[in-house]
Order: sequence, then C-alpha cells, then structure tokens
Amino acid sequence: MRGLLNRKAGRGGWAAPLSLLLAAVVVLTAGSFAFTFVHLNRVAQLSGASITGWSFSEFVRQTAEVQVLVARGATAAQLEVPLAILQSKGQVVADERLVDQLSAVERDALQRTVETVQAFTPARLSRAGGVEQMEAVMGVALRTYTAALQALDRQRSGIAANLRAAERTLTGLGALLVILSVFTVSSLLRNAARALATEVRRTREAERARAELERGAEALRAAQAEAQRERDFAVQLTETMGEGLIVTDADGQFSYVNPAFAALVERAQAELLGEPVDRVLPDLNPWPADGTGRRVAEVVLRRPDGQERQVLVTAVARTTGGQIAVLTDLTDLKRAQARLRALYDVVAAPGPGAGSGPGDAELNWTLTRLLQLGRDAFGGVGAYAVPDGTSWRLTLLVGPVDPEDLQVRAGLLDCAARSGPDGRHCGNGQVCTVPVRVGGETRGVLIFQRDSLDLPFSAADEDYLRLIGQWAETHAEREQAGTLLRSSEARLKAIVGASLDAIITSDERGVITEFNPAAEQIFALPQASAIGQPMAQLIVPPGMRQAHTLGMERVRGGGPDRMLGQRLELFACRADGQEFPVELSVVRLPTVPPVYAGFLRDITERRAAEAQLRDRTVQLDSVFKVSPDGFVTFGPDGRITESNPAFERLTGLSAAELAGLDEAELEALLVARSEAVPLAGLGGDAVQVACPARRVLKRATRVMKGRDGEALGRVMYFRDITPEAEISLMKSEFLSTAAHELRTPMTSIYGFTELLLTRSLDADTTRDLLDTIYRQAGRLIVLLGELLDLARIEARDRQDFEFLEQPLAPLVRGAARAFTPPGDTERLHLSVPDDLNVRVDAAKFQQALGNVLSNAFKYSPGGGDVHVQVAAAPGAAVTVRVTDRGVGMTADQARRAFERFYRADTSGRIPGTGLGLSLVQEIMRCHGGEATLTSVPGQGTAVTLSFPAAAPAGGAAGSVPAQAGHP
Repeated sequence: MRGLLNRKAGRGGWAAPLSLLLAAVVVLTAGSFAFTFVHLNRVAQLSGASITGWSFSEFVRQTAEVQVLVARGATAAQLEVPLAILQSKGQVVADERLVDQLSAVERDALQRTVETVQAFTPARLSRAGGVEQMEAVMGVALRTYTAALQALDRQRSGIAANLRAAERTLTGLGALLVILSVFTVSSLLRNAARALATEVRRTREAERARAELERGAEALRAAQAEAQRERDFAVQLTETMGEGLIVTDADGQFSYVNPAFAALVERAQAELLGEPVDRVLPDLNPWPADGTGRRVAEVVLRRPDGQERQVLVTAVARTTGGQIAVLTDLTDLKRAQARLRALYDVVAAPGPGAGSGPGDAELNWTLTRLLQLGRDAFGGVGAYAVPDGTSWRLTLLVGPVDPEDLQVRAGLLDCAARSGPDGRHCGNGQVCTVPVRVGGETRGVLIFQRDSLDLPFSAADEDYLRLIGQWAETHAEREQAGTLLRSSEARLKAIVGASLDAIITSDERGVITEFNPAAEQIFALPQASAIGQPMAQLIVPPGMRQAHTLGMERVRGGGPDRMLGQRLELFACRADGQEFPVELSVVRLPTVPPVYAGFLRDITERRAAEAQLRDRTVQLDSVFKVSPDGFVTFGPDGRITESNPAFERLTGLSAAELAGLDEAELEALLVARSEAVPLAGLGGDAVQVACPARRVLKRATRVMKGRDGEALGRVMYFRDITPEAEISLMKSEFLSTAAHELRTPMTSIYGFTELLLTRSLDADTTRDLLDTIYRQAGRLIVLLGELLDLARIEARDRQDFEFLEQPLAPLVRGAARAFTPPGDTERLHLSVPDDLNVRVDAAKFQQALGNVLSNAFKYSPGGGDVHVQVAAAPGAAVTVRVTDRGVGMTADQARRAFERFYRADTSGRIPGTGLGLSLVQEIMRCHGGEATLTSVPGQGTAVTLSFPAAAPAGGAAGSVPAQAGHP
C-alpha cells in the first residue's frame, strides 16, 4: 500500500506540469494563429491600399488635362465631360483609405481642393481666372500625389515587415509544435511503459492519453491547413500587385516572383524560380544584410531584348536568410521628367535677337527648337503649318525629309487641314497634330509624324505633345503681347504728338520732362529747349511765378494741391514774353517719384468767340424786339420773364400787365379780350382777338433747353394768321358742300340696289354682285357721314357744341349700351365713379366714346374682355380709358392711328374707313382735351380720353363697377 501511494504521488508530480504544458501549447497555438491572421490581414489591407493608390495619379492626370483645356480657351461645352471626370476622380481620391496615411495638413488641403473641384462649372472655368484656379488645384494634387507615394513606400515596408513577422511566427510555431509533440509523445510513452510494467490499470489511462494526443494532432493539422490558406491568400494578393515582388532564399536564388516582376524582366515565372538573382538583377548590390533593415535604391534593369528600365527597389532582409523586395518601374516617370526638363530648357533660353524688335524671328526660332524636341523624343518629322487663306502652308520642317518631296509635304498639309483646329489624330495614329491658338484664333498647327516602324502615339505622348503646343501658344501670346505693347506705346506717342492741346509734364521740382508738338506751337518754343528747364521760368508769367514756386514747395512738403483735378483759366507766357489766356488742367500721374501732367489749351480764340457771342446775343435781342411776331417767354418757375413789342401790339397788353404772370393768368387775360377757339385746318391753338383789332393769332409753345438738355423755360409764339384762317374756313365749307353733294347720288345707288335685290332676274352670281355693290355703297355712306362730321367740326370750330357741366357716369353707361355688340355684353366691364362731373357736349362725347368702344370690339376677333375705367385725381384731368385684348398695333402704327384715312389693317378683313379715331381726336380737342393711344402687338390696345377737371357731382364717393348690359 505504501508503494502504491508513492507511485500515485509520482504520477501527480509529472501529471500537473504536463497538463500545464499542454495548456500552454494550446494557448500559444491559438495566439500564434491569431497573430499570424492579424499580420496577414494587414498585408492584405496594405496591398489593397497599394493597388488602389493609382487613383491619386489618375486625379493628377485628369487635373492636367482640364488645366490644358482651360489654358487653351476651351468652351463650356468642351469642358463639360473632362470636368465631370475630374470631379468623379476627385471624389474617388477623397474616399481612398490611403488618405488616412497622409498628414493632417495634406489631408485638409486635399479635402478643400476636392470640394473646390466639385463646385467648379464649365462656365466658371471658361471665364477669366479659370487658369489660376486650375493651377491651384494642380499644385495640391501634385503635393498629395507625392505624399501618397511616400505613404505607399511606408506601406510596402509594412507589407514586408508583416510578412516577415508572419513567417517568423509560423516557423517558431512549427518548431514549438514539433518539440512539444516529441516531448509529449516521449512522456506518454514513458508513462505508458511504466504503467504497463507496474499497473494494468494504467492501460485505460494510456488509451485516453493517446486519444488526447490524436485530437491534438488533428488540431495541429487543421491549424497548418489554415495557415496554408492564409499563405495562399497572401500569395494571391501579391499576384495582383502592380509592382514587381520577389522573394529570395539564403543562397541568393528566387524562391518566389509575382507576375508583375516576370513581365518587367520579360521572363516566365517558372523560369525565374531557382535562378540566381545576380543573373537577372546584377546591379542590385549590395542586398541588405540580415537585420540591417530596409534598403531603397534606383537601379538599371536590362531586359533580354537590350532595353533598359529604371527601377526603384525597396528591399528588406529575411530573418531566415534571403530578401524580400518590391520593384517599381520608374522608366516612364524618368522619361517624362527628362522631356519636361528639355522642354523647359527650350522655352527658358532666349531666342536670337530677343527683345530687339518684332517677335516673328524669335517665335520661329522657338518653334524650330520645339519641333526638334519632339523629333528627339519620337523620331520622324516635325513641321509647322499656318493658315493661308482657305488652305495651309508649311513654314518650318524638321527631320529627314527632302524639301522637294511633295508627297510628304502634301500629307502633312492634309493632316493640318483635317485635324489642326481640334488636335485630333491624323491617319493611322502615326501623326499627331497640336493647334497653336492665340486669342481664340488658330495661329498655326504643330505636326509630329513618327516613322512607319515606330509605335503609334500613346496617351502620354499626346499629353507631352499638347504640353509642347501649350508652350508654343504661351510664347506666341507673349510675342503678340509684346507687339501690342509696342503698338500701344507708338499709339500713345502718336496721340500725344497729334494732340491739339499742349501736354507738358514735370517732376516734383517743376522741371519739364515732356513737351509735345502742340506745346511747341502754342509757346513758340522747340522741345529740345524746353525739356530740362524750370517751368516757372519758361511758361509762367512773371506776376505768377512766386505763387507757382510756393505752391510746388507746399506740395513737396506734403501739403494740399488746390490745382489738381480742376479746370482753371489762367494766363501763360510765350517765349517772346507775350501773355495769353489758357485753360489749364493738372493731374498727378501714379508714378514714383510723382510726375505732374498739365493740359493747356489756348483760349484766345474762345475768348474772342465769347465776345462775339455776346454781340450776337445783343443782335438777337434786337431782332426779338423788332420781330412782327409776338413772343412771350416763361422762366423755369413758369412765370413770364419777357414779352416783345409785337405781342403787346397784337394783344393790346402792356409789359407791366404781363410781368410775373403764369400761363393760366395769361390765358385768362386773353379770354377776357377775345374768344380762344381752334380754327379748322390750322392745328395748334388759335385765338381770335377782338381788340385792339380783329385778328386770328396762331399760338405755339416750345420748351427752351440748355446745352445739357436741362429745361430753361418756355417760349410762347404768336403769329398773325388771319389770311390763313380765312382760307381754311373756305376749304372747310367746300368740303362740307362737296360731301353733301356726293351723298345724294350715293343714296340713289343704295335705293336702286335694294330694288334690284328684290328681282328674280338672275342666278346666284348676279346676287353676289349686287351684294358687293350694296356693301360698297354702305361704306361710302359711312365715309361721307364721317367726312360731314369732321367738316362740321372744323367749319364751325366748336360753335355747334353744347357744353354743359354734368355727371360723367350716365354718359359712359349710355355709350356702353348703344355701342356694345349684341351678345358681347358679358365681355364689357365698367368702372365709373358716380361723383364725377365734366363739362362736355353729351352727344359728341358719346359719339367719341362709341367709336373707341366699336374699335375695341371690332379689333378683338378672338374675343377677350373690354374694360372702361374712369379716373380723376384731385385737381387733375378726368380720363376715360378703354382697354381691349385684341390684335394690337406696332409703335409706328400707333403713332399714325389718329391720321385721317389711316388704317393699321390693310387686308380688308376688318371693315372701317380710317376716320373714326381722327373724329375722336377732333371731338376731344374741341373739349379742350386729347385722345392718346398705347398698344402692344398681340396683347391689345388702350385708348385714353382726357378732359379738364370739373367740380364733384355731390353724389356718393367711390368707384362702383357696373356690369355690361346693366350700366
């Protein structure tokens, strides 16, 4: 029993440590798996960031493309698609995970730039300032692209470090599992042997231990399978990398290469595995030693076909021996940098004779060097063609081409003509054309043609050629600006030289620095003698020299200059000492030190002209006084300022009676002495004066305006037209008689036509003819009636008008009832106040308003409402406004609407005589008012009848609209 207890104690002594050891193995295995999974997951994330990092370069490329379009003056339509692509790529860059690897400043700058790009519109970029905005975007894009490349480098280092960590972890885990397995198996075997030798009961325990061992082995195999799957996933990531990835062993041989590296060296992956690295990458020495960290170097990689590629190698040493390296092809980047440096050298170098005159020679020199630059980059031929009328002409040709080879020259010219304006490809892609535009106009076309054996132009090549074209445009614009500047200076000198005013400039000391030809002529002093001389001693009169000197000293001391910006009349002194009047204006030019420019004009002749004008005024005043026609002038305040003796003689009014009267008071005096009535056919306002003699005076009023159009007053002109009035009276009587005589036969024709219509002698054709005669006879009767009305008004000159002060509302409503067509009462809308009185002839007013209403309905064939509105402000004229929504009239038609026999509609579709509105105007003038018309074609017409104001009717105040048909 004691021995058995000892054996149990012995088993307890090793069982507990073994259990702890197994638990530690499980924990370490799980931790190793987790550690390996985390690092491989980081490798996947970092590889994904490396793969998707292309979006930064795409953003830079698209920004450059839009910048080139904006710089070349592209229209908003041409910018629409490139700008949309740029905004899309900007959003992709903003959402990149790689952005989080940038610094806060670069990240904020990128975010602001992307927001700015999203706010761009094609119209905004095509205006002034678009180039500067795109330059700012390009600057931020390049900086962030550089930072992204650096972040990618760091991530590649992280990939290598994580792969190393995962490899070390897996290696250590495998070794640990082997050791633990050996230890465990040995322990179990020893325990099993001891149990078999000492105790049969240990058999069952051994079997259980063996089962546990098998389960542990199965878990180990599962962990190894999982680790293999993780490794396969990492390999798949490396297979899709854009950069080359290699792994070497401790013997310096390739143990793994990805497809990108195989394509870079133009070898198959299977061929490279196991091959020494030095045979493929002889320049990559020394490799980083174990534990020395990472090494970055640029090397030259030579392909089997002899081509050389510039490669950036980022290598890290493996803990187990060998290297892990990422290779990035820099050949295209280096080539682009070399091309840009060569292009900068060309455009920065001054041409022959730079700055010595017109820039055509220097421009041709620059274009030749640019063509040579393109030929050095791509081979073949470079040419420059310019428009020559409707065809094109080659001015420059660089390359191995015989100048007499007409076929090649014709092909180049054909490409320029077909694709020069928009820079498209020509032919099979072996030719690329780049337009050179200045000020939106095609100045010429750069043509680059590669040899037939060369590859077609790639997108990068086209971008480079467009950049060459942009530099050519910039140089051409600079040369054109220089030409314009020289032309502007020449024009300025010509203007100064041709100026009729003297232009004299001086410095702050008063020394003359410029003396134009007009100054030479005015002051009788040559320019050579004037420049450099003190102005005070040369052209300032002796009596003003001291004041001039004190003024210049005050200005130099910072005091005010009371002469600047003013137009002064002073005296100047010629070379012979003669003083003469001048008009002087002095300005300070924005220069440092200050320069003063004086503009002088000899006003000797103007002073003489002013004296002559005064004499002329005296003469006109004399004419005013001796004129046989009467004049009355009103000042700006509307009161009489002067009357001539002829007016006093014609009216019998003295100057004392007229002084200070306004126009209304003058009218009252004239009415007291005569009866002011319009006379037929004379127009304007005529007055029949009874004393001191019976005369007919025609009155006209004109506004007197100053030189700037301001009203200076009014002048009323009275002319004795007694003979013309008598002739007009005779003419009116004649028209009245003739109209009366014509009406009798027309009435007979009308009656006979009615009689013929009752017969059944002929067919329908005869009836149509008789209908026509009937209608024409009716129109003649209407015409004669309106002629009689006009003749009566003109002949009797308001004598048959019966003016009574009466309410206006019943007159308007009565005219509405009488002249509204049947069935159209709902279209008429009245707005008439009941408390408004006017002094009118009721019948004549209703006749005038009826004519206007008839026109409103007649010229609204498509329907539409007709509005009649009556309004009057206190003390103002009463207006009756008739508005329709008819066909309307043009401005010229509206201006002639009141002429007799004038009709805006000449088609004959709308009946009328053309006398209605002229009759309305005559009636309104007899009432002391007027008729006015405004119209818009297709929108309708408004006719306004204006009457002098009268006293209120005493009825209820307010405006009561009345419905048509119920006035």
